[in-house]
Amino acid sequence: MNKLVKKILVGAMAATMVLGSVTTAFAAGSPAAGKEPVKQEEVQATGGSTVTTSAKGVAKLDEVKATTAATVSVASTVKVNGVSYTVTRIDAKAFANATKATTIKLPSTINALGANAFSGASKSLKTIEITQGAKPIKVNHNAFKGVDTKKITIKVKKMSKTELKRFKKALKKAGFMGTVKVA
Repeated sequence: MNKLVKKILVGAMAATMVLGSVTTAFAAGSPAAGKEPVKQEEVQATGGSTVTTSAKGVAKLDEVKATTAATVSVASTVKVNGVSYTVTRIDAKAFANATKATTIKLPSTINALGANAFSGASKSLKTIEITQGAKPIKVNHNAFKGVDTKKITIKVKKMSKTELKRFKKALKKAGFMGTVKVA
């Protein structure tokens, strides 16, 4: 009987050690896996904006949080479920909730203004401030569709003369008829 009890105890200890090391290995990896960027459609980011994220760690701004502020600044990064994403694109009607905005500030991470990006923006919009990032800014030919751009000034920062020329040409193709200034 004594030998039988010893065998059972040894077996139980061995099983506990094996299972304990296996569960510890899996438990240690779980938090890191939860922090990986994932593709998500129109999710709420920290701060209230709606974004679409990709597994590559970038996000496009779908909609700013409803506000009556005169100045609306787009963050260069947003957090969704504890994961940070770089905002690189402005999507259709992103500023429709900014009902009193006179100025929109875009970060240097923005490299694309999508179709209808400014559609629905406040009729009192006067200024769009853009800081040139590492990549040139692509402007969809319908980015300003439905917007009276004649009284809007785009102020650009950190843009070379060559890039400024390309940017102005792309804005013109997009229907922008306002002023472009280097700040």
